[in-house]
Amino acid sequence: MQRRYLHGALVGLSLVVLLSACGQAKPSPNASGDSKAGTAAVQSPAPGAETKQTKIKVYFGDENGEQLVEQESTISYKDNNEKYVSALKALTTSPDSKRIALLKGFTFHTVSLKDQTLTVDLSMAPESRLGAGGEDLVLQALKKTIFQFSEIQNLDILLDGKAVDSLMGHMELPHPMKRG
Repeated sequence: MQRRYLHGALVGLSLVVLLSACGQAKPSPNASGDSKAGTAAVQSPAPGAETKQTKIKVYFGDENGEQLVEQESTISYKDNNEKYVSALKALTTSPDSKRIALLKGFTFHTVSLKDQTLTVDLSMAPESRLGAGGEDLVLQALKKTIFQFSEIQNLDILLDGKAVDSLMGHMELPHPMKRG
């Protein structure tokens, strides 16, 4: 009888270890806001120029971190470069507990558009690193959010100023990613 309980406990422990392998931790969602909220506002205008607002679609992980969830968001900006920064920052905070901010812990150092290629130099906090499925969702969320701006045809992601093969070590990171 004790053998059966010990065997069950070992199987359970093995499952826990397997499920937590490969850094598949989900970032904790920001619980602020109503779960039925339709938009999230991100403000980052620079002083001096006229502030513009536009509605965009931003993408989060579902509460299980298994698929993307689209959310309409209103961003404020004063110039095109700031528009892209605001769109990226919208990905870093979740509007409610039903959505996971896949880019929580990301910092955007530089964002610049040249010849229809948006280059984003970013860094990630250690807790922002996800498993293969999470990294795939992060890349999808970045592409879907940025490529809704028609003037951007390519997206080049740099990690701490360097063109790396993979953002988190699981998925290939092309330089640049092409609209398509």
